[in-house]
Order: sequence, then C-alpha cells, then structure tokens
Amino acid sequence: MNNDDKLICEQIIQGNQQAFRLLYQRYRNLVYGYTIKLTTAADVAEEAVQEIFMKIWINRATLDPARSLEAYLYKSTRNFVFNYLKKALHDEKIRRHFFESTPQTAVPTDKILLVKELEIIRSRAISSLPPQRQLIFRLSRINGLSNQEIAVQLGISGNTVKDQLVKASKAIKVYMIKHAELAVALAMVALS
Repeated sequence: MNNDDKLICEQIIQGNQQAFRLLYQRYRNLVYGYTIKLTTAADVAEEAVQEIFMKIWINRATLDPARSLEAYLYKSTRNFVFNYLKKALHDEKIRRHFFESTPQTAVPTDKILLVKELEIIRSRAISSLPPQRQLIFRLSRINGLSNQEIAVQLGISGNTVKDQLVKASKAIKVYMIKHAELAVALAMVALS
C-alpha cells in the first residue's frame, strides 16, 4: 500500500470530505471499469461506483489504513457484482434489464451460459413447489396478475394468495441458495 493511500484513508476515517473526494476521483474508474468487465452493463457499473463509495463513506470508521485501498475496492466490486447476480436470480425485471441494456453480441458466452444455468435452476425451484403454490406463483410472477385477480380466478381468498406467494418465494430462495451458490461462484471465477 502506498503512503498516499494510507494518509487518505486516515483522513477519511476522521471525516475529511476532501480526502474522500480525492479517493473517489482516484479510484472511480477502477470500480467502473472492473464492473464493466464483469457485467458489460454501464448502468450496473454506475450503480456499483455510487454504492461502493457511499458505503465507504458511511462505514469510514471501519476502514483499515494498513490495507490496500485498491485491493479493498476490487473485492468490494466483486461482492457488488456477486450480489447483483444473486438478486437477478430472483428478479425477472433485473434479468430482463441486464440483457436489454447490453447488446447480445457484447455479452460474453460465459455470462450467457451462467444466466441460462441460473434460469434452469430457478425453473427447477418453481417446479419443486406444490401444484397450487406453483400455479399461484406463476400467475403472479410470470403472468403478472395481481393477488386479487388470482384469488378471483382460482376461487380462493386474497390472503391465501398472499400466504402462498410468501411461502413460494421462501422455498424458491432456499432452493436457489442450495443449488445456485456453486454456479454463481464458478461464474465469478470465470468472469474475473
């Protein structure tokens, strides 16, 4: 770690905003570029820059001046991308946005394969649900029906629909965590 970074880190811990601006100016391109390398999505890279530096400022008291800022930022960026991909597993809008915001020709094959693998795991998770819960989940999350519309269509109460969706979401999350951790971990290694 160079002494300049150590000094900047010490000043940030003390709440020096000018030192924080200097850190931001010095390393924002590193975070942005590394996120672009991992995701090929400019909006995700911009979000990474904002979130990572915001967390540094908010948690400045926990910074360690003896640690390399560059290494810390690389690790923070990988964690951000990892969490973004995990969130994308559960959120159709994020997955769709990721591919709409990035030309298909620009998305590396390994990323396409990762998303396809995660889609397969998600599909298996949904298929593992009891039939009524699976139907309610599909009507809500895939067909976009409201809880009330599902209740009317299936002749059940709105509370039953809500309860089944909560249970379905929890079951899918558990299944995904159990089965997708290895896929995501392998993808992160391949992407870095």
